[in-house]
Amino acid sequence: MVAPDADADAESDLHLLRRFEPILRFNEGELFLPAAVEDYVRCCELFGREPGGKATLLAAKGTLTIDRLVELGIDRPRPGHYLRFVDEPASRSQVARWRVRSDRPKFRGASRLARVGVLSRWIDALNRASLMFRGRVAGGTEVAAEMQYRRECRPEYHPYYGRVVRDGGYTVLQYWYFYVFNDWRSRVFGVNDHEADWEQITIYLVDRDGDLVPAWIASSAHDEVGDDLRRRWDDPDLTLVGEHPVIHPGLGSHSGAYLAGEYLTAYDGPAFARLLRWSRRVSRTLLPWTRGQHHVGLSIPYVDYSRGDGIGIGPGEDRDWQAVRIDETTSWVVHYRGLWGDDTQDPLGGERGPAGPRYERTAAVRTSWGDPVGWAGLHKVPPDEHAARAAVGERLAELDAELGALDEQIALQRTRVRAVVASGERVPAADDLHLNTLAADRVARRDERLVLARGIDATAPVAGAHDHLRHRRLPVPEETRARRRLLALWSAVSTSFMLAVVVVTLLAPDWKVATIGVESILLLFAIEALARRQLMRFVVLVVVLVAAASVALTIGMALVRDWRVVAAVPVALIALALLVINVRELLRD
Repeated sequence: MVAPDADADAESDLHLLRRFEPILRFNEGELFLPAAVEDYVRCCELFGREPGGKATLLAAKGTLTIDRLVELGIDRPRPGHYLRFVDEPASRSQVARWRVRSDRPKFRGASRLARVGVLSRWIDALNRASLMFRGRVAGGTEVAAEMQYRRECRPEYHPYYGRVVRDGGYTVLQYWYFYVFNDWRSRVFGVNDHEADWEQITIYLVDRDGDLVPAWIASSAHDEVGDDLRRRWDDPDLTLVGEHPVIHPGLGSHSGAYLAGEYLTAYDGPAFARLLRWSRRVSRTLLPWTRGQHHVGLSIPYVDYSRGDGIGIGPGEDRDWQAVRIDETTSWVVHYRGLWGDDTQDPLGGERGPAGPRYERTAAVRTSWGDPVGWAGLHKVPPDEHAARAAVGERLAELDAELGALDEQIALQRTRVRAVVASGERVPAADDLHLNTLAADRVARRDERLVLARGIDATAPVAGAHDHLRHRRLPVPEETRARRRLLALWSAVSTSFMLAVVVVTLLAPDWKVATIGVESILLLFAIEALARRQLMRFVVLVVVLVAAASVALTIGMALVRDWRVVAAVPVALIALALLVINVRELLRD
């Protein structure tokens, strides 16, 4: 029997969740909207796989329920189970008929490759080719998933799975959304496809005069971690409808965006992190139009379409939410540690189904579930002024205790080394260094105490809404229709143009290879600069590089003719500089 207090707490939590439940405004053309886990599980088959072994069917399609899923997973603390929603991808004829279906949500987007430079387009082509050698979701799976979703998963029933946590002075409202399929790659040439998708929005409430009010919101998004995940409740980028925040999920990817628009996103392979950092520095130096862009160099370009011009779900929108409360006692959340979609065994992980809201694929607890305050970087942020002053007071008390202990240690160590000197012995270097270290620690703690004591009674400066952000995720600027077409056309032909240059260079006479290569590269980047309205900056850059090359060539030729003349020039310049410095010092004295 459930205690009355537990019922009251659950009702209170559900009221909070409903009071601040977010509004999701999807992109026009979205095929998969938030769905019910019980509908999805009923349509799936369950497999188990031991490490390095073959998959074994544990429950056939039509025999699985949430309770059965829990029963099969409760004694399995490690990963290995996975659900499969689509048992047979759609055939080519089925895909063709599906594409011309009149009731299918339609979408038309601008070329993603038009948003980035030629280097990124080359890397993108290589990444596409790599799918042939990786575990991937088969073609036609998106179509089969969409048809089954519309037929068997109550497509107009939209639950969120809400959870309330209290930690660090915050009341945390987590809203988890489940999608039966992530079709980012198939739909709009995104990073990946995979069965099932879990996304979340978290709202952080603080106590103000006995009422809980929102202070922060964090939405799961590509490229963002820690502080960059969250926005302040009064952030101008955040749209509010009453007490309900508006989030714009990406088409196919379902990644959350605060502002409606199109977002340039990049996939950076962890194995090439250093190479990617180097390529960005080179890109920003040699290609001035890339400065200020978050993703340049050898990053692989993708676009998240989060225009918010499609179906809206939430208060006052096209459709309403069904609130489902979950917590650490919800059996399917806690006891099923497997994947919620097909396990393609993609070594990069992008095409594998995700784990549930509580777990990572390794069966480790997600940070966003186990520590939602730390996940958004809020452990260091006091929830209110009272908490801030309390933290300062506690730290001052700690510093007083630490300073007292350091004074005792310093006095004791000083007595020891003085006794050694009085006895005529040499003090060991380690003892002398230890005493100096203690004294330095004392100075550091005194300085920290002075700063804290001075600031505790001072009026705190008003922080800007974006001061905590290292990277503010913004949509790309809109272009005119004619310019979009020009960039799209150039992006479509530029990679083939580069390959044609390689062919011509290979077939050219030996004495013309270098000339053709240099001229072709200059022409390629000149067209790129012209398309991006940076031709003049590119011309200036070429002139500077040619001048620098000429100077280097002149010095190199002089060095070949007579190295002594070249070596004498810097020595003479150094001598002249030293003479000027010494004479100025002499006159000042």
